Amino acid sequence: MILSAVTLHGSLRRLGVDAILFNSSEILPSVNLRHVSGFTGSDGAVLITERERHLFTDGRYDIQARNEAPGFRLHVVRRRLDALARTVKAARVSKLGIEAPRVSHEFTAGLARRLPDVRLVSLPRSFLDGLRLRKTSDEKAKIERAARCASEACGRLLDGGLSGRVEKDVAAELEAMFRRCGADGPGFETIVASGYRGALPHGAASDKVIGAGELVVVDYGCVIDGYNSDETVTCVTGVATSEQRKIHRAVYDAHMRAINALRLGMRVRDVDRIARDSIAAAGFGKYFVHGLGHGVGLEVHEPPSLSPLGKGVIEEGMVFTIEPGIYIEGFGGVRLESLVYMDRTGPELLSRMPKDLIVVE
Repeated sequence: MILSAVTLHGSLRRLGVDAILFNSSEILPSVNLRHVSGFTGSDGAVLITERERHLFTDGRYDIQARNEAPGFRLHVVRRRLDALARTVKAARVSKLGIEAPRVSHEFTAGLARRLPDVRLVSLPRSFLDGLRLRKTSDEKAKIERAARCASEACGRLLDGGLSGRVEKDVAAELEAMFRRCGADGPGFETIVASGYRGALPHGAASDKVIGAGELVVVDYGCVIDGYNSDETVTCVTGVATSEQRKIHRAVYDAHMRAINALRLGMRVRDVDRIARDSIAAAGFGKYFVHGLGHGVGLEVHEPPSLSPLGKGVIEEGMVFTIEPGIYIEGFGGVRLESLVYMDRTGPELLSRMPKDLIVVE
């Protein structure tokens, strides 16, 4: 998705700067650079002035940049900082806004040496977070495709059973399925955490063999055309115990109450509180150790943050997860995660796997 020129140029006065700079490198990639320009290369810089849009990259990306960012003046250069400095001087920029979290000290120091009369200003977090907060219909469609692919792959995987299999092998098979359904690959390292390992919220797949009668947390997502999905299911291999069912029910109730409560204008921390209070009322409050959800898009974790410290409200066009969990050391864990698009009429689920306790072989 490419932001309109009006949106970009119109932000300068509000931010109190003469130009905006986004820089992307293989060490510190900027998805905001891709968002504002359409350029997907691993090295580049975008400079937005009051009247012009410039894209700087090297010879590896000449053809690609021309195809992906047709509205930008392209500079194919060997020394990016020198070329940037010349363009900034020519545009008579006195205050340059930079995406501070995505540039190194070496980069900013080099730019400052070349532009001693230009003040470098860190762009405010509110501006950077807001760039990708509300998804367009095109962005939603890409995320939905990724979510559908991931859900369908997980369904096929579970049909084959889990008991007796190595967690790493299960994760590898699921990631291969993503590619077969059209994904570019996994969006993040697939989590397969069985038995006692389910108590690890980020329990990446290990060499552990999945046993009978165990809870198994499977957290997965894939990426299509740069956009991610994220979903989690919890299964039991064989017959569930009463305690396993009790913990799953506590998470399921919190998950559904949070989704059913979603409304435009609702504070993100209030959504978190509904799920947190539900789990606490079931007697497991101290075992819910993370926020309720996060935004998903060009990054797997991006604004908004649905947590006790989250800021802002639910807005139309947001895509985020609802993922309460309970993690008990020595016992295991349960997490249920759905990917939600916030429409003007209410929440729409993009992920498709059931959140009931899934019984598998």
